[in-house]
Amino acid sequence: MKLAIRFFISVACAAAFTLPALAGQNLAVAPADEYFGRQKISTLGIDNMIRDTTARVDYDPTLASRLVGSLAAAEDALEDWAHKYPTDSWIPKRAYEMSHLFWRMHTSDANVLADRCRDILFRQFPRSRYAVLAHAESQAMIAPDSTPNAGQ
Repeated sequence: MKLAIRFFISVACAAAFTLPALAGQNLAVAPADEYFGRQKISTLGIDNMIRDTTARVDYDPTLASRLVGSLAAAEDALEDWAHKYPTDSWIPKRAYEMSHLFWRMHTSDANVLADRCRDILFRQFPRSRYAVLAHAESQAMIAPDSTPNAGQ
């Protein structure tokens, strides 16, 4: 009985000293139930918006320019996520994919948002595989403009 009491007291003391130290640390990865940006979008919501917008653009590329606004909300959430969790290893892939999707929209607003995604990638994750890939890419390579007289 005394042994059990000593064990519980030692565990309680260890927890009392350890938990405050852990509470002050920033989490490396955002929890799935945290919401970001003005629209309060979760990390899974950002993934869903990227996937859904990609499917729509793949199905009908003429819709792309009309989808900038909805994907801009996901970009705002991505920036907030990157600000709150600057070392989250899930961010580079999302920034990379979103920049490509914005490029495919071929509007000046979408190009600005693509640059913001790439800025997150290059500034916060310069050694990630996605940043390395992105450094070697341009909009013309990823999303060539197929409109008549493009590039003239």
